[in-house]
Amino acid sequence: MLIRLTYISTFNANITEADIDELTGKAAEFNKRHGISGILAVEGERVCQILEGPRPEVQTLFESIRRDPRHSGIVELDVSEIDQPHFEAWGMVRRPMVDIVTLAFSL
Repeated sequence: MLIRLTYISTFNANITEADIDELTGKAAEFNKRHGISGILAVEGERVCQILEGPRPEVQTLFESIRRDPRHSGIVELDVSEIDQPHFEAWGMVRRPMVDIVTLAFSL
């Protein structure tokens, strides 16, 4: 069973653009190995992310994100069963916040 999980959070103030770029690169590699795809949007310290993949893998990843000290104020917005991933070709990509909002209305 595949799911799509969407959440928002706030990065701690000491996170730099270089940190975010490194995090995104590592996430892309990890996600590809675990059948997870998604999109990450960061605007200032605010984060919105959509994760897709097998339920156990996505839930395990999300629990890891919840424990990550770089995040605070994590709120799960939605979790839905899906027939196929929308971001299948992407392990993880970073896009502007407006793109993720636009995608959310088209899913």
